[in-house]
Amino acid sequence: MTLEALERAGLSALLVGGAVRDQLLGRPLRDLDLFVDADPAEIVRALPHAVSIEAHTPVVKVPPRSGESALEITTPGPGASDLRENLERRDFTINAIAFDPRRESYLDPTGGRADLEARTLRAPRPDTAFREDPIRILRGLRLAAELELEAEPATRDAMQRDAPLLTRAPGERLRDELLRILELERPSEVIETMRRNGALAALLPELLRLVGVAQNVHHPDDVYRHSLRVCDTSPARPMLRLAALLHDVAKPETKRWSRHRGDFTFLRHDVLAGGHLQRVAARLRLSRRQLDVLERLVRHHLLVPRQLESAAAVRRMLRRVGIDILDDLLDLRGADLASRTSDGRVPSDWRDTAERILQAAAGLQTEPLEPLAIGGKQIMRDLGIREGREVGRWLRLARRRVTELPDENDAERLLAWIRESRKREEGEEA
Repeated sequence: MTLEALERAGLSALLVGGAVRDQLLGRPLRDLDLFVDADPAEIVRALPHAVSIEAHTPVVKVPPRSGESALEITTPGPGASDLRENLERRDFTINAIAFDPRRESYLDPTGGRADLEARTLRAPRPDTAFREDPIRILRGLRLAAELELEAEPATRDAMQRDAPLLTRAPGERLRDELLRILELERPSEVIETMRRNGALAALLPELLRLVGVAQNVHHPDDVYRHSLRVCDTSPARPMLRLAALLHDVAKPETKRWSRHRGDFTFLRHDVLAGGHLQRVAARLRLSRRQLDVLERLVRHHLLVPRQLESAAAVRRMLRRVGIDILDDLLDLRGADLASRTSDGRVPSDWRDTAERILQAAAGLQTEPLEPLAIGGKQIMRDLGIREGREVGRWLRLARRRVTELPDENDAERLLAWIRESRKREEGEEA
């Protein structure tokens, strides 16, 4: 219907980009990209439900309608006078192929079809491609892993050279590419490549501090390798896998030698991860909901079977954690435990515990939450702080406390608990 509407307006459209690439590979199409040699205003007049987006290369987005895919329509950008030049300025040759559905012909000025056959990832202009848009580095690494491509030397060198420029990229775009990487079968391969070429320092520097941090008798890998294994072992749900990457992010600063155990311990690493997670959320522009889920998954990932043997203990855990993240939490804990075993299997005692938890959750009647006894203004006044992220964090922590201990939902008791908790945190940081 969209193509017909454009034709009625005298505008011819060609299929371009990833849609043509996937069509040539016999892969299912996700969203469709078109090229229309016209001003965005003309396209919007022909497609009233479309929206024009101001960008380096003007784009018109067409939301999905009944029976149709979402569409993104590219128009000539600054200095790009025609389709050929538009294609030559794209990120990779495999995305620089156009298909004319009327003539059933291809326009392939950069040799993208030959690169697809050779399984080669190549930037048409490696000297400038990644400086113009550093996000192309992450996209290239994802495509190489997803399509089993090998980056040719000039492209590989340019990606490494320009990786530091990722620090200038918008957080929303970094987030979107990272979440797509985390949907891959083995995201650890891309993450390790990012570590080697410098991209990880801009995207998730928190992981770099885990490299070489040895653990204890329960973990054969250092914290970094362990985190990658847990990520790969977890189901391919992006926020779950992000939690898997970061679940042990506070282990370096909590590593202590225990004379009693004759081994290293990492006490309260689940609690102290919060500051790292907030910095990740700010860098990647995660939503409040995404940060809340991430914090709860990491905070509660140390579920221990012997502590969850009674029905009462399971109910307390469910109220503390929240049923909304239960599936992810159980999968995270299972992957964490499986990564420590030689055969990569989840221990039987955890499988039994997880089944018991799921049965309890199915029969649990959740009660509506009572209003919290304190608000943000009280916290700001009591702690002498300004409105901001810290106030929201204390409100979330207070909500979790009264969920676990309903009798604590008292203004004086909560404020006293917050003061003491804050004092303890400051002491640990010192």
